[in-house]
Amino acid sequence: MEIRVVTFNTAAGNPRITTPQASFLALPFYREALEGTPTAPLLALQEVGDAQAKALRATTTSARILQLRRPGLGNALIIPARYEVLAARRGYYVLGHLRGIVDGLRWWRTQSHKPNWRQFGELRIWLEARLRDRETRRTFTVLNTHLSIEPSLKRRQAQAIVSRALAARRHGPVVLAGDLNVPTRHPRGLDVEIAATLAQLEDVGSREPKIDYVLADGFTPVSARRWTGDSLSLPGSPNAETVSDHYAEDALLCFEATK
Repeated sequence: MEIRVVTFNTAAGNPRITTPQASFLALPFYREALEGTPTAPLLALQEVGDAQAKALRATTTSARILQLRRPGLGNALIIPARYEVLAARRGYYVLGHLRGIVDGLRWWRTQSHKPNWRQFGELRIWLEARLRDRETRRTFTVLNTHLSIEPSLKRRQAQAIVSRALAARRHGPVVLAGDLNVPTRHPRGLDVEIAATLAQLEDVGSREPKIDYVLADGFTPVSARRWTGDSLSLPGSPNAETVSDHYAEDALLCFEATK
């Protein structure tokens, strides 16, 4: 049986995107995940605005919805009814954040790196769920995150989330999805090191230039697509490019054969 994962940044943090946050629940992969259709994806969401978070809490669904927020923004993980939640955790990159601030200040003084000061005040979030597929009885872990754009913070956060993913891998396959803010094409500066950290997991998403990833270990990629153009539309937002400033990454996986 195949596992489908969609990661999507819904751009509540971008004032140029005017899509009403509550209307995102009408998008096709949201409806699939909430209604539990046969091909329903695990849905990893970032930059979820207050109105969307409220709508998710209010919806009547058989899916399990995990959320964690900071003022105005948050992450969410929608788990269709096909999957039994064995354990769930969520948190902020507190230690990594503090270490990243120290790194950023040190580089500012010694290497003329000018930090993005605003990012120092933004705690970033991770979500983790250990699941059992009710159809195959296989267990695996899915993680969702949104890394900072400030390199000193992003480096520490990437190390932390990949370490968490590798620790989960000792107990079964793992998927890490989210907006990782590291370009797949021609990374520069500290992003080269961060990309190497992420490369400890396999990129199973689309091969287009991106910063939104589906990474995995213990799975074999089957197919991947990106939701572009008129594949997505909402009232007042006629195409995917106006719905959000990010494209949804959609990956289809299957469990690796066991010995």
